[in-house]
Amino acid sequence: MSTPAPRSHRRPRGPAHRPAVPREPIDWAKVGRGAVRRRARGMSHAEAAAALEEAELQQHMVRDHEDLAGDERGPAEVAEWARIVQLLADVGGVYDPDADAVVQDELAVDAARERERQLDDEKRRQEEEAGAARRAALAPDVLRHALLRTLARTGLLDGLSEDERAAVDRLPDSDPAAALAVNALLVRAHEAGSGLRPGAAS
Repeated sequence: MSTPAPRSHRRPRGPAHRPAVPREPIDWAKVGRGAVRRRARGMSHAEAAAALEEAELQQHMVRDHEDLAGDERGPAEVAEWARIVQLLADVGGVYDPDADAVVQDELAVDAARERERQLDDEKRRQEEEAGAARRAALAPDVLRHALLRTLARTGLLDGLSEDERAAVDRLPDSDPAAALAVNALLVRAHEAGSGLRPGAAS
């Protein structure tokens, strides 16, 4: 098998637009290790050793380039080639990332981290939905309708004075939380006076 072609150090350009959701920074060392593992699949010890020599030479050639100062991918690739070479020297055969305990452990950690991220996203979504529901419940028109319906249920609506009706109409706009509390108190008072269980229909 021929020696792998030198890796390009030009990093791919990101999308022109900014993502709506902040993303984690790219782990270039992890990208490098993944690239090495894909290229090493099926290699013998001799082939992997040749690839290691090529990677070390390439790393030496670009070491003084200012635009690659602080580059994490190159050193990570060299280290991963060295690890694979040592692994093949110990176990023989050809390299298979599916049988590499280090790779499988990393995949398990990534899977656990992804599950945790999904749970966090789901929790955040539920909190946003609950917040939207609370805001909707505190919308003045919704509260006004709830108050009028409760007053009608209790038989108080027809007996309200003009000023009292005006106050009921203003309360959801001026103090939505107070309107919600007043509505809940009216419901509880009506249920208590009617001998109903809380939440039961009149």
